[in-house]
Amino acid sequence: MDLFPAIDLQNGKVCRLKKGNFDESVTYPVEPEEAASSFAASGFRFLHVVDLDGARTGTPVHTGIIPKVASAGLPVQYGGGLRDPNQIEQVLDAGAFRAMAGSLLFCTNPGPVELFRRFGEKILPAVDVKAGKVALGGWTGQSTHSPSEALKILAGAGFNSFLVTSAERDGTLSGPDLALYMNLLEIFPRVSLIAAGGIATVDDISELCRIGCSGAVLGRSLYEGTIDPGRALSEASKC
Repeated sequence: MDLFPAIDLQNGKVCRLKKGNFDESVTYPVEPEEAASSFAASGFRFLHVVDLDGARTGTPVHTGIIPKVASAGLPVQYGGGLRDPNQIEQVLDAGAFRAMAGSLLFCTNPGPVELFRRFGEKILPAVDVKAGKVALGGWTGQSTHSPSEALKILAGAGFNSFLVTSAERDGTLSGPDLALYMNLLEIFPRVSLIAAGGIATVDDISELCRIGCSGAVLGRSLYEGTIDPGRALSEASKC
């Protein structure tokens, strides 16, 4: 099981939102490059970087940070405001190993089939779930698709790996939405599912492993010390 320490960026600073609410932002006293180096030193194998300003405005603004955080030696998956295929190219050219996209896959042409044909697994579909539906536009809008309907569409286009975030739990340390992930993995047992939102303890990682998740994103839990990186990585290695 892979663990993805998160570096969420707002105005160039590392921060976390609560439930995706930009009015409830907490900034942490660490530079993005410092956070990346710390995560690499702890033994993590990936970085999860989110451009919150990009997600809000629909245009990425922090792509310049990609080579800086990648210099820590960890592959970077980057998302936030990527709503045009050329922006996907920009992120990949900047050094990300894959780009996370949500709205682009549901709201625009060329659509998921053509996007998979062009980028393949270099796109990680971000399925953000809010009030039982897939949220779009930096969680400010909502589609008509349920999470399972979204995965069916995307899997039909060729995608096999998915980032599924529980928006109501993101940044809350209230525990992951196990029911959501169990339901999706029951319907799609062969997909690779990365869980995000609410993960607070090593026991949460253990439970996500038990139900079949292939990865988990850790954010506030690392910055506020509710999860020890060594114990988390040890638990994940058992999966």
